Amino acid sequence: MFPMKAERLLSILTILLSGKRVSARELAEELEVSVRTVYRDVDALAEAGIPVYATTGRDGGFGLVEGFRMTGQTLRTGEVSRVLSALDGLSGICPRNEIEDLKRKFALLLGESDRKGIPCPESRVFIELAPSSREKGTIDALNASIAGGTVVRAEYCDANGSRTTRDIEPLALVFYWQSWFVYAWCRLRSAFRCFRITRLASVTPTGLARTAPEADLSLRPWTLQWEEEPQEDVSFTVDAKARGRLAEYFDAECVEDRGDGRLLVRARFPVGDWFVSWLMGLPGAVSVAGPGHLRDRLLVHARETAAANSRKD
Repeated sequence: MFPMKAERLLSILTILLSGKRVSARELAEELEVSVRTVYRDVDALAEAGIPVYATTGRDGGFGLVEGFRMTGQTLRTGEVSRVLSALDGLSGICPRNEIEDLKRKFALLLGESDRKGIPCPESRVFIELAPSSREKGTIDALNASIAGGTVVRAEYCDANGSRTTRDIEPLALVFYWQSWFVYAWCRLRSAFRCFRITRLASVTPTGLARTAPEADLSLRPWTLQWEEEPQEDVSFTVDAKARGRLAEYFDAECVEDRGDGRLLVRARFPVGDWFVSWLMGLPGAVSVAGPGHLRDRLLVHARETAAANSRKD
């Protein structure tokens, strides 16, 4: 699925933190964006205080300044405090004792920083990943299943409203696009699937042992499923008031200000049913130039909504 800018920046930073030097073209291929977008993202990281450098030549590419790890430089810029904030944000999804143990270890680094006279400002970054109370119960059950290598029976409602009961073997919990998912082997489909937590009406332990094929989670296999969603060339205009909403999904180079209070968006993008609903939620009128089937679906959705709201009780 088309990555948002914040996710791209995090992906680039994660790749660079591995210590290897990587070219703009390699990053562009990895993230499925243009080389120009990569350069713009790297500039954004540098402006945020991340010490990125570039080298030229056959083995050139981007890297992080040597020593940019848990060192005095890192402590000075407050990254440890930000890590603590991130750990706080995970408290709603991970066992409390594990989070507290990690926080104590990072707190030792802060204490060492203080003893060395290195100022470490209080964090002004707060990360909230905690699920709702209903999701928390589901996630706890899935966590227990993952730890025990067992099967759970799930009542699942897909994006089209179809309800199924299926036995799944949870392997990983994933936070992606502002939602929690579980990556699992689905016995009903005999394949690995990614299920949105909010669409699981119930999760019940079966006591059965896991028998699914092995999966290398380090390869982030769930991303392959999202990337399989077909993309098409999309073109539409929308009121300039939607600029902020557009920035969540589209690069600046995809949005053109026509100067008449309208914005023209041209990009390659997945056009599933969710995208029709998203377009309907934009402020002002949306006019789709292509593809034709997207325009037709938008018209049907608009007519059905208008009809439902024009009926008199």
